Amino acid sequence: MRIGIITSLRRECGIGIYTFELLKYLKKINEIREIHVFTHTDADIEIKNRKIKIYKVIDEKTPNYVPKMKKMLERKNLDIIDLEWEHGLYAPQYFLGTFLFPLILSLKDKLFTSFHSLYTFQDFKRALKISKNFNNFISEVGALYYKLTKTFLIKNLKVGRVFSIYEYNQIRKKDKKKFIIVPEGIERTYNQKPINGRYVNLTIFGFIRLTKDYNLAISALNLLPKKFRLIIAGKPQKNELVGYIRALIKKYRVKDRVILIPRFLSEREKIKLMEKTHILLLPYLLISNSGVLMDGIEYMRPIVSTVLKDDIEMLRIGKYSEHNKESFSEAILNLYNNYEEYINNIKEVQKEFLWKNVIWKIIEGFYKVLE
Repeated sequence: MRIGIITSLRRECGIGIYTFELLKYLKKINEIREIHVFTHTDADIEIKNRKIKIYKVIDEKTPNYVPKMKKMLERKNLDIIDLEWEHGLYAPQYFLGTFLFPLILSLKDKLFTSFHSLYTFQDFKRALKISKNFNNFISEVGALYYKLTKTFLIKNLKVGRVFSIYEYNQIRKKDKKKFIIVPEGIERTYNQKPINGRYVNLTIFGFIRLTKDYNLAISALNLLPKKFRLIIAGKPQKNELVGYIRALIKKYRVKDRVILIPRFLSEREKIKLMEKTHILLLPYLLISNSGVLMDGIEYMRPIVSTVLKDDIEMLRIGKYSEHNKESFSEAILNLYNNYEEYINNIKEVQKEFLWKNVIWKIIEGFYKVLE
């Protein structure tokens, strides 16, 4: 089996980190003889392995790279093309990845598309209105444009892979036979002890983005007992977001209860942060699957989230909250009061998310492409 992968290999990119883990396990599979990775010109994750060849050809600022990559793929004549899809990865954000669409059309008979994001029309429209401050008409047009690109992608693939129940539920009944649900993998499992210390640490981890509602989390903190503290850690998508968060901290008078770490954390720093964390918060406006949710499973930290309701409730790894501060703070208190129950629930599901098990589900998907 000779595989091509179109993806990111950037250190400060969730899909880049995911791809590094994926390749680590793919290279161990005997049936896979060659792996050809097509990635960005500024990719900074280096991988040295005799099975893996890396081509830095993608420049999302211009469509000029597409014909070159198409010729390279045709010459390689690979059995399967794994496209790790994210709408902002292969073209400027507002183009929603459409630079790559001609290539997708030519590859569709051997295309295994992994959807790292897949949203409903209404969720995408709501996020545009809130995060971009668009009016109703522009948000509607933007959501319609997104819906058309999503329809194109689903139509032009051999096998589709989604990461969550939220994503799978969007697939039309007639297309569901082409899709598989395979979550992200985790490297190892950790244990979490009951909360016995002076403080209860709530953490929002990951890139600081417009699609995370920091106002919701900080205002909810104000409704909680003073032993609850909030840690916000991650690299800002835009520098002005740091000023915005600091203004919220001042507004709600919680300066002594919020720790802000506005930078990219190394793996060692991340582990130390997770060791201090008791509850992970996902106060998101829009997300279709989450690496932080996987962190909750890996590090055994229960979750309070405004997204991925079906996934969280099915796995029983945390609490879903409506998008208001009263509901959010109530969900945190409920989880705190039943903490040991949620820890035990996470422990029950950890094994099925280990990479050594997840990788074989991906391989099954590859074989479906070859059928």
